Amino acid sequence: MIERRPYQRLKWGAGVVLAVAAGFMLFTSNIWNERIPLSTDSTANSVHIIDESEIRQGTSQENVMDMTEDELFSRWNPVVVKGTVENIRHIEIDFNGELEYQSLLTIQVSDVYHGDVQTGQELVVRADAIGRAEQEEHTDVISHVHQGMEGIFTPIPYDDEFIWEQNGETLRLRDIADYGFPDGERYLFLDTPSGLLFERDAYPSLQDMNSLDEIERWMISRFKASE
Repeated sequence: MIERRPYQRLKWGAGVVLAVAAGFMLFTSNIWNERIPLSTDSTANSVHIIDESEIRQGTSQENVMDMTEDELFSRWNPVVVKGTVENIRHIEIDFNGELEYQSLLTIQVSDVYHGDVQTGQELVVRADAIGRAEQEEHTDVISHVHQGMEGIFTPIPYDDEFIWEQNGETLRLRDIADYGFPDGERYLFLDTPSGLLFERDAYPSLQDMNSLDEIERWMISRFKASE
């Protein structure tokens, strides 16, 4: 018994070390995965900021509603701005065990063509998750967005009526962003290293344009004429 006591104490001590290590890992994980506070209007379990590497494959994307060119500029009254993507954060939303992944773009506004937005303002815009492995095939416009990229954007402003319902839970979208892209295709005109990129089939009037400057002149003409 005298010979066994040191071994028993050592074993107990090792258990403490493992417990402390596990607690430290959990603690540091919670630090890096910052939790976004939600209002009482949201019943989703949690929304955490995560690293791009934590985005899981197979997350759902929003259904694309058929709309004409005019409807894209009128339904939900989107703002129309030129700006630069200053930051991209990724979030994980827990709908009672069902996880969804989204990205939050911070856009620094340089010009305003339509909407109650000021030059120099920063817009936080919710979008489909950027950076997932399957998006490396560049199947949609949003997958090409990178920090520092310039473009013309038409996000819709959120109010309290914009609610995401899933698995019996709800998320008021305004809790995580003031604006959003209804899909990852038709609300961005990007100045990419390979040239102008946008969903040409959605905009018959713009199909032959090949530069962001051309898109900008068209936007100025359209919205000045409508004022």
